[in-house]
Amino acid sequence: MKILQVAANTRYGGMPFHVLTLSKGLIGRGHDVALLSMDEGPLLDEFARAGIKVTSMPILGRRASRNPLTLLKSADLVRKTIHGINPDIVHTHGPRAHFFVDLAQLFQKGPAVVSSVHGSFSQFVSGNRGEFSRAASMLKKLQYGGIDKLTARRSTIMIAVCQATRRDLVDVLKIAPDKVHVVRNGIEERCVEPQVVEAVRREFGCKDGDRLVAYVGRIAYHKGVGFLIDAAERVAAGMPDTRFVAVGDGPMVDELQLRVASGSLAGRFVLAGRRSDAIDIIAAADLLVLPSLSEGLPLTLLEAAMTGTAMVASDTGGIPEIVIEGETGLLVPVGDSNALALAIGRLLDDDDERERMGAAARSLWKQQFTVTQMIDRMEELYSRSVLLKV
Repeated sequence: MKILQVAANTRYGGMPFHVLTLSKGLIGRGHDVALLSMDEGPLLDEFARAGIKVTSMPILGRRASRNPLTLLKSADLVRKTIHGINPDIVHTHGPRAHFFVDLAQLFQKGPAVVSSVHGSFSQFVSGNRGEFSRAASMLKKLQYGGIDKLTARRSTIMIAVCQATRRDLVDVLKIAPDKVHVVRNGIEERCVEPQVVEAVRREFGCKDGDRLVAYVGRIAYHKGVGFLIDAAERVAAGMPDTRFVAVGDGPMVDELQLRVASGSLAGRFVLAGRRSDAIDIIAAADLLVLPSLSEGLPLTLLEAAMTGTAMVASDTGGIPEIVIEGETGLLVPVGDSNALALAIGRLLDDDDERERMGAAARSLWKQQFTVTQMIDRMEELYSRSVLLKV
């Protein structure tokens, strides 16, 4: 089967990494996979090294939506790319990818379109509410909800990455239930050797008996990193043997650097920036924390589950499908730094409970979140899409 993956971006993040993992898995099954990226992100080289034909169109950046002529030119470029590749399936990822593929095929018959929704419109708006005015939130809700509705009309099949996202699409936007299917993200197994774990812990200043708490993700408002700093200060005050590391980049880095350097966390909270060894850091940590204000199905939690690391995370979006309360980790209310601190302290203080949860998380990953399971389900839906398009 010839498949064109269309990604809104190829920057470091959950969605682009998912597209890369999916594409590599499909190639391994004998499919012909190409990528159309709407930017020239740093992951393009990874796609090329995997044997995936890459077309990038930086003109499809955010400015394309501000100029009608640029918008039409962009849609024409997408149309020509699809025509040149002539795929059996066009699989879109992200609102801009959905929108431009919809626009490109508006007045012509094209291949079957499968559209993956990695986070619904309501999840996006709720996660960024602190950065938007009420009027801006309403406009964003209309904008992204409208794109999802348009995508539903133009797509053969829609894919939600978790049940929470599917509920938003079906219950709120009233998209036909038989059109929306859940395909959970899958990640490949990685074995992290004990000597690597030890080296990571030494790098971040851990001595024998110290605890290491890790965060991996964007350093941005919707990820709840401000609440993480508040919680870390409370934990550190009562547990002086605890250290923290945040892996990632984003718009709040400078703000957090100032908070850490000028407060009680100086020397105990490391902002490590973007790292290629994030899984090693997760495996080396005693606990992974994800205080997001909104999420779809975050790959960071799947990586923690795969490595057998217990988790503390916000009770939002698809997170409870990975962090099962009291089994694989602890859930806390969104934006509650006190509850976050208490949950972190509870697990750091109980080695047996933390290890039991880590083992349960590992078992859950094997049951539901492997790459093999994701590719099996995706192939099934691709075949169904081709039949429905005929």
